[in-house]
Amino acid sequence: MIKLIIKSDKFYKNIFKLIQVILPELIGFLGFITIWQILAMHYSSIILPSPLETLVALKNLATANKLTLAILTTTLNAISGFTIATLSGSLLGIIAGIKPLISRAVRPLITALQGVPPIAWIVIALLWFGTGNSTSIFTVAVATLPIIFIGAVEGVRNINSQLIEMAFTFKIPIKNLLLDLYYPHLLSSLFPSITSGLGLAWRVAIMSELLSSETGIGAEMNLARINLDTAEVMAWVVVTVVLILISEYLVIRPIRRFLEPWNYGEKNK
Repeated sequence: MIKLIIKSDKFYKNIFKLIQVILPELIGFLGFITIWQILAMHYSSIILPSPLETLVALKNLATANKLTLAILTTTLNAISGFTIATLSGSLLGIIAGIKPLISRAVRPLITALQGVPPIAWIVIALLWFGTGNSTSIFTVAVATLPIIFIGAVEGVRNINSQLIEMAFTFKIPIKNLLLDLYYPHLLSSLFPSITSGLGLAWRVAIMSELLSSETGIGAEMNLARINLDTAEVMAWVVVTVVLILISEYLVIRPIRRFLEPWNYGEKNK
């Protein structure tokens, strides 16, 4: 009987914690839907369809089997380009963080990449690769690489130099030095950049598909625009938002919890 009471108490505590986590975001979501509905009541469907009309359009897309191919194509383009940017940007950023001379040499290039708008890279990629997935992958990689690079550089530079000197003085093994010193500082700066970069990757992939591809969410959105089907455009926007939320809440955050347990240990008690 006592064990059942203890288990029941733990269950209700977990439910309460879950409500505390979800409630603010749920309130924000319901507030957004309410504002959307109020605005839709003052405009025609061609200007701003209601949430219900958008859901109907989303259902029609699902029954027409348009969702699966478009989502897979956009996901492939966004994740491929983002993976290239993450690997190359992290490696280059770590090297630049350790070697200030390399950082000064690479900084103008990173600044240039960061300053050029994605639309310009799409035009260049169209000239180089033509229409297709390559244009989207290239544009995503170039647009997100500076964000990852800067996060990696800051992660290395935030390491206390006195701690490094102390580690070398006491001849700490290189494995412990990497795992206990470099690793935590690098991840603490790199993960926010990864989160921002991934959100940008989705947006750039869809924008490039809209201008350069016949498949993907961007291409389908462009077709709906041509047909003046605003409800379908909004349905694809909803799909995009869901993909971004899934990638952050179900992919990035669990990975971060796994790789940075020290940041969540106290919260989970």
